[in-house]
Amino acid sequence: MNIPEILKDKIFTVSEFNDFVNGILQPMQVWIEGEVSDWRVSQNKFIWFSLKDEEQTVSCFAMVFRIRQPIEEGMKVRVFGYPKIYGKSGRFSFIVEKLELSGEGSLKRAFNLLRAKLEKEGLFAPERKRALPPYPQTIGLITSRGAAAYSDFLKHVNARMGGLEITFAPVAVQGEKAISEIVGAFDFFNHKPPDVVVLIRGGGSLEDLKEFNSEEIARAVFSSRAPVVVGIGHERDTSLAELAADVRASTPTHAAQLAVPDRGELANYLAALLNSQKETVVNQLFSQQRRLQTNTGSLQDAILTNVYGIKSLLQKFTFEFRRVADNIHIQKNRLKADKQLLGSLAPNAVLARGYSIVRKNGKIIKDVGEVSVGDKLAVTLAKGGLESEVRRIISNS
Repeated sequence: MNIPEILKDKIFTVSEFNDFVNGILQPMQVWIEGEVSDWRVSQNKFIWFSLKDEEQTVSCFAMVFRIRQPIEEGMKVRVFGYPKIYGKSGRFSFIVEKLELSGEGSLKRAFNLLRAKLEKEGLFAPERKRALPPYPQTIGLITSRGAAAYSDFLKHVNARMGGLEITFAPVAVQGEKAISEIVGAFDFFNHKPPDVVVLIRGGGSLEDLKEFNSEEIARAVFSSRAPVVVGIGHERDTSLAELAADVRASTPTHAAQLAVPDRGELANYLAALLNSQKETVVNQLFSQQRRLQTNTGSLQDAILTNVYGIKSLLQKFTFEFRRVADNIHIQKNRLKADKQLLGSLAPNAVLARGYSIVRKNGKIIKDVGEVSVGDKLAVTLAKGGLESEVRRIISNS
């Protein structure tokens, strides 16, 4: 690379030089293939690793959300991105924007790792799988428009049961757009779920089917609000999408057979069901009649029991009310008598009966021994009072 004349005599600062180099490097977006080593994840956000071949190594950096599959040391991968120099450390690194597995060995190892992870989370648990509706009216179909799987499915659905509403979501079933388009199709059907969703494609190698082994599609199948049938035209391997589905079909044709009943079989079933329902209705009418008679008698007994109970309660209430009223009357008379007695003992009442209170120097005299001849005494009467002088003392003893 020839250096422009204007740069030969320029003196860069370190920051300016790094920015200058990054300006040259970042537009150089390329694919690199190599073997993974020194794989490290920090804070569940950042990934550092190296790619190596037989002779050299390149340091790589990626954000966790850009890596769609589990990675182990020794896997062969292809990464897409651009080179960059980090200003603070001066470290050269390849910034990874995409990562793809390379080679069937790596694909198989990644498949086993992801399968173990999702299985631990319960995505493949038999107890969470839903039964397909026996008579669906609406079907959501996810596949490629030009694929044989599309025409095979429609052909067999129409042969088995016509008049169904089939909403078709065309997607790529292989390649860079496949994962996002298939996940988008499931999101679309989740807004207004059909009776069943069918995801199909033809067979292929492990490399051809890698999108159906992605975590995104497996989780989309698992999160579907409608039951899901996944049918892929191969028997050798089972994809993660099939494991996450409620029902796995061996081929697109088999998916049609599982999702839609046969009209002839349905007609026979309906005839048998009608006869069975007739017998059931007759038996239920007799049973309801007997139950009604029993319930009527029980209701009558319950009403009479409640009436007797209410009558008894009313009598008890009347008795208790009278007892309380009598007790109040007795207490009222007793209170009146106590009031009269208390009134008769009041000092003014005693004085009114002719008694008087004699005091000497303000002290009430109770004994003749407390006074002497010539003492001045104050006498309180019922009405008014008087002063007196002791002229003679008369003793009772």
